[in-house]
Amino acid sequence: MNTLKTKPLYSRVLKSEPNMAHATRLGEETEFEIFGRKMTAKLWGNPDGYPTLAIHGWLDNASTFDRLAPLLPELNIIALDLAGHGKSDHRAPGVQYHHGDYVLDIMCLVEKLNWSSFNLIGHSMGGQISSVIAATFPDKVNQAFMIDGFAAEGTHSDEDRVAGSRQAIEKMITGHKRPAKVFEDTESMALRVTQATDQTLDAARVLVSRGHKVVDGGVSWRTDPRIRYPSSNRFTRNQLNIMLKQSTSPALLIVAEQGDRWYQGEVPVSEIHHPNLNVVRLDGPHHIHLETDYVHQVADLARDFFELNDTNNNSDDQKQALSA
Repeated sequence: MNTLKTKPLYSRVLKSEPNMAHATRLGEETEFEIFGRKMTAKLWGNPDGYPTLAIHGWLDNASTFDRLAPLLPELNIIALDLAGHGKSDHRAPGVQYHHGDYVLDIMCLVEKLNWSSFNLIGHSMGGQISSVIAATFPDKVNQAFMIDGFAAEGTHSDEDRVAGSRQAIEKMITGHKRPAKVFEDTESMALRVTQATDQTLDAARVLVSRGHKVVDGGVSWRTDPRIRYPSSNRFTRNQLNIMLKQSTSPALLIVAEQGDRWYQGEVPVSEIHHPNLNVVRLDGPHHIHLETDYVHQVADLARDFFELNDTNNNSDDQKQALSA
């Protein structure tokens, strides 16, 4: 059952009707240079629509939005591959993967694009990053739409943080000892994903299609193994509360009832400190936006939240993208 708070879901600016005469982009590939590294992305929707960044979750890639983005054709969506994910370059040796560094990369891209304001769509870790960006740059973020992910402390005690700092440093020094697992083909990779997560085989295939590389003897993950290393840089709950109070952008969080549990216990605290956060609970899995049985529910909420014009969501272009 959906639970929606009574805070208004209004955009802070009046958005002019986009020129839908321009061809709707259906996942076109592009890339940017960020601090000398390649950041890859997929382009969706109307290039004249409201600028929108879509940020994927941990170990995922830009294709996580392949089902949702076609249902929001009025927006100008850039779905990113974060550093070390998808087709983007890995970070240099000796450099960790902190959430703050993802924020830096994203804001550098915003500067390159010369966007004065933009929307955010984030899933899982991308939702965490989106909530931090919206709180840190409230003057630039118009609206933030987050799917089963939000800024949270998790179960990390002060003692865990101290111990984790050493573990993170030692791991960076010793490196990844085990060789990367090689799979016979992408289908076996997708099957492994279904065994380790709640994803259906259909959803797993979408992520694997972008997340694999061909190696001797088969295929392996493109993802930088350092992404799995412990982090030496985490916000405390009190720091998050202070940060969230700065959020002036309207925000909507979808909590997937069968999704990520680790952050959900902190959502009521976040609601207290975030002045513009609305929460909707949906019955569904963590990748609720990628699963065909649930994506239309997520899209309907997104269209309402972003106040999009009524359009025919069953266009031939959209059907083509959803069936790909």
